[in-house]
Amino acid sequence: MKIFNKVFLSALLFPTVSLAGVQVYGILDTAILGQKVKGETATMDFTSGYSMGNRFGFKGQEELGGGYSVGFVLEQGFNVDTGTQFNTWSKNGVVQSGAFNRQSFLSLSGPFGKIAFGRFGALTCGTGDFNIARISAFGIGYQVGSYTSYTIDYSRVNNGIVYVSPSLNGLKISAAYSNGVTTDEAKWSENSHYYGIGALYTNKTVDASIIFESNDNKGSVGVKPIYTITAGGSCNFGVTKLFAGYQYSSQKDKRQQHVFLLSSATPLAGGVLKFGGKYLTGKLDGKSVVKDKEDKYNSWNLNAAYEYPLSKRTMVYGFAGYADGGKLLSSSESIAASGLGFKAIRVNGWQAAIGLNHKF
Repeated sequence: MKIFNKVFLSALLFPTVSLAGVQVYGILDTAILGQKVKGETATMDFTSGYSMGNRFGFKGQEELGGGYSVGFVLEQGFNVDTGTQFNTWSKNGVVQSGAFNRQSFLSLSGPFGKIAFGRFGALTCGTGDFNIARISAFGIGYQVGSYTSYTIDYSRVNNGIVYVSPSLNGLKISAAYSNGVTTDEAKWSENSHYYGIGALYTNKTVDASIIFESNDNKGSVGVKPIYTITAGGSCNFGVTKLFAGYQYSSQKDKRQQHVFLLSSATPLAGGVLKFGGKYLTGKLDGKSVVKDKEDKYNSWNLNAAYEYPLSKRTMVYGFAGYADGGKLLSSSESIAASGLGFKAIRVNGWQAAIGLNHKF
């Protein structure tokens, strides 16, 4: 009985539970959010996963000897305000909501590096074990502040394999491939495939990467391949950490665009002040929409956030962001008509939020 009580007490006291080498972890994030799209009514609501996506997961590793080990990650996304699943994906037009939809992979590590198989984030996903994008202090949090509000987001891929090389004086090479971004049940030529290769360099002050990615969209009728180059990084100057980034993307019969990003993270009064902006400019490729035959678009954006730790695992935060769209992004109607997939609030509106984040 005494042994049982000790085990039970340990489970209550320690934030991360480890059972036979398996680690349980997660994030709970919620906020009160006010927002407005140009020409529409302002709203205020309770939102989930605003600064970071809510998740819980299991991970573990077994040493095999000789420098080799086997590991796994199983990670599920959810909405804390409703308890429903998040980070779902579609297969043949049907939403899939199975467990562990953020990450689900098995890996082998050794002197050769690391290789993993399963579902994981693309190299510029902004989250997950294999993300190497280093282009913004805001990462993919805060919606309007998120760098994926302007850049092409490959998000997560199924049926994937990824390789990460050993570090060579701070330099690592990553290469990823998906045999079917949503499904690989059809023959190879009918699956949509993801390809990514990138280099990440890290030392005491610099953290920078360059990444090439593509989705051939073979599984989508009439949709052409998309290609992107993403580059950027951060430099820690002590008084502040400065981030800069750039992405070029091209997709025949849809778009060619450039995104420029600049941001900073500065220690202030026990917390961190983040400030930054983005600029998007692009042109439709091979098509136009009904708006005086307009085929160009642009948007600029400014964001500020302050994160204050209440403990090692809990922080409160505030955020304010504004985006102003031009030409095809000047109104909700033209944004929808463009077919570019931008969300109106992220390219032509404002948001303000205050929230609480807890890690376990």
